[in-house]
Amino acid sequence: MEVVAEAADGEEAIRLAKQLKPDVILMDIDMPRLDGIEATRRISALELGTGVLILTRHDHKEYLEPIMSAGAMGFIRKSRGPEDLVRAVDLIAAGRTTMPREATRLYMRRRQEFDSRPETPVSRLSDRERKVLRLTARGYTARQIADKLHLAPKTIENYRARLKEKLGLHDRSDWVDLALKSGLLLEE
Repeated sequence: MEVVAEAADGEEAIRLAKQLKPDVILMDIDMPRLDGIEATRRISALELGTGVLILTRHDHKEYLEPIMSAGAMGFIRKSRGPEDLVRAVDLIAAGRTTMPREATRLYMRRRQEFDSRPETPVSRLSDRERKVLRLTARGYTARQIADKLHLAPKTIENYRARLKEKLGLHDRSDWVDLALKSGLLLEE
């Protein structure tokens, strides 16, 4: 693990993300000029393939939805030990999500409520469409998704275009929000 840069505020974090394209960004929510949630939203929209891990002192109940809908792949409390932080960074680097146990329970409860609703547009997607939706929401580029699914990048772009049309998705936060609410971010 190597620290490639540090940013003093959200705007600098965006600039450095564009320039360095790190594997993982450890983002604080409370930053001057531009908070970490908005910086995460903007970095996620760039589709750099960078995973964002939010570092926070805030209550998960209040920030779960904003953090995840901004495109973060997880969050960890500042009170956790260094070994937990390293484990969380490793998970994000591996394309996984991570959050505190209580937040996971809350998330699962919300997912069950969502699943108990009548059929949703996501439930009508093919397995491949669901994978493309999930990986896009996690911040993977078309090339990275193509490599994972053993397809051509152009095929992934075609899937994305169909998903945008089918599901009314506009920007990356729409992808993340839908994947979050439908529970796709918890799937492998």
